[in-house]
Amino acid sequence: MQPKPLRLLGLAKRAGQLVCGMEAVRDAAGRACLFLLANDAGNAAKRETGHLAEGRGKPLVILPYDKEALGRAAGRKTCSVAALINEEFSRGIREAINGGT
Repeated sequence: MQPKPLRLLGLAKRAGQLVCGMEAVRDAAGRACLFLLANDAGNAAKRETGHLAEGRGKPLVILPYDKEALGRAAGRKTCSVAALINEEFSRGIREAINGGT
């Protein structure tokens, strides 16, 4: 069974509340509630996502999952950068990660 944070990300994707990939994250940055990075994202992705989050005063979470796990949750092969555009999903993901479930 998938960990709760990944299940929530999959649900957010199906609900149209998760965007994946740097270009999509850039396009949705103004609506983003939470920026996400896979734990093995490259330095350029970390830097750019950090700037996007900081510039909008939104949190950035480095997930305890790699690009493949994040990609599977998002219905893709891999994904290193994502953003949630829904506050409830954002809160749920943060709580699930902090709760360790």
